Amino acid sequence: MRLDFNVLWVDDQPSYLDAQIVAIKVRMAEEGFSFNPTQCTNIGEVEALIAGDVFQDEIDLIMVDWDLGNEVKGQDVIERIRQVVRYKDVIFYSSLTPAADLRQLAFNQKLEGVYCASKGELVEEVLGVFEALVKKVLDLDHTRGIVMGATSDIDHLVNTCLATAHSKLDDAGKDKFIGEALQRIADKVKNISKQGDKIKNAPNVDALFKAHMLFTSDDRLRMLAAILEMDAFVPHASARETIETYRAGVVQKRNTLGHMVLAPEGKPQAVETTEGNFVSLDEMRNLRKLILSLRVDFRALADALTA
Repeated sequence: MRLDFNVLWVDDQPSYLDAQIVAIKVRMAEEGFSFNPTQCTNIGEVEALIAGDVFQDEIDLIMVDWDLGNEVKGQDVIERIRQVVRYKDVIFYSSLTPAADLRQLAFNQKLEGVYCASKGELVEEVLGVFEALVKKVLDLDHTRGIVMGATSDIDHLVNTCLATAHSKLDDAGKDKFIGEALQRIADKVKNISKQGDKIKNAPNVDALFKAHMLFTSDDRLRMLAAILEMDAFVPHASARETIETYRAGVVQKRNTLGHMVLAPEGKPQAVETTEGNFVSLDEMRNLRKLILSLRVDFRALADALTA
């Protein structure tokens, strides 16, 4: 699972769903997830979307209104979706037809994995399905994967920002840009060489574990922060705060998660780091929320630099 909870939402009157979308977004954000509905108004739009394997892999939930206009009924749309997307949960809802009647319609067409609700119950129904799905993956071992995936997305945004900034510099600026990167790598090589000498002189396993790769994601973050101090990027200088917050609040915790082990028996809601410290589900929730917020800021920076 990702930080993004992706939904295919089929309703012929999407403008009447704004209040529900806002309510769901707010509640999911409190858990550190982003609610992302893709809205369709007719079966043609649905078929175009579900035809792509990538979309099928990324979708987490399907929502279908009963009355889709022009005598098209939701159970028929669900049946068509089920021919392509077999195992995703579906919420079948209506503002006119009682949930009990919707269940009968789904039963008559042998539709499985379908939750039925009135439109007034829609927000709580979505959140209930979300909670059931999330509980399956919110043990700390799976949460580690969620955090790693989300921070990889931010790493990609940082690379985009660096590449875009480089393209906007004059020749002297580009030379300085590359020169600083090479100097960072050269410093790392010297440091690794020193570490190697120390290991040779006093070989031990702990020393081996402290060796690191060249030009890491933190190096790129430091370099992006330095670039934003250049005169050419003064309008974007405030983004340095985003970078520092990410380095201080996320990178170290990501690295800790990458080297943690499962908790001993008796502590099912935590994992133990190699230093013997425990990381709780509440800490992971706060970390997800911080990553979501910072991801928005990094995307805004990438867009601003590209504009």
